Amino acid sequence: MGKYFRLLVATVLLVGIVLLAGNKVAWAGPVAIEQQSVESQAETLDNLAKPGKCKGTVCPPPDTITVCANGTYSVGGVSTLKITELAPDYCLEAFLHNKAIALGRIPDGAGQVLANATFLKVYHHSRFVYGIPAIDGKVEICYAVPPGMQASIYFLDHYGPRFGVRTGQPSWQPLQTTVTNGVACAPAQTSGVYALIGQ
Repeated sequence: MGKYFRLLVATVLLVGIVLLAGNKVAWAGPVAIEQQSVESQAETLDNLAKPGKCKGTVCPPPDTITVCANGTYSVGGVSTLKITELAPDYCLEAFLHNKAIALGRIPDGAGQVLANATFLKVYHHSRFVYGIPAIDGKVEICYAVPPGMQASIYFLDHYGPRFGVRTGQPSWQPLQTTVTNGVACAPAQTSGVYALIGQ
């Protein structure tokens, strides 16, 4: 009889432990899901600051951007696009390239390319277009001028042939550039390549 009693007690204890463990899992379930949700949200919100995603604690700006709204946007920390009064259905794509000097001739006496060139593409209704009319938005590109140097922003009509606007070999054309507190800015309404050139 003692043997059966011990077996019964062991079975009751085992069932009790299983039930308690089951209740703990049930209690922990929502907490675990909530915590997972918070962690997932934190990863989304702090994605750029996660170790392994970039070096250091602050990630550099991306060197390729696509924007469809007014604002000031950094392109790889090299150039800046300032967009105002942008009409709906327009987007701009910009990316950096360090081989742009091979694309066209720099005018004599202008100097050299001082930073990576910025390729700019304008899209309207998701279709690549030659430029954006001033009535549909204002785009300005800016570069920091290295200390002790004189520089202007130049434009290369890289995409002109695609739109039947240009034939022949392209050359860099100076844009009306304003320099304030060491930052050079110029209008950038046309799809093409922009670069800071100086000496």
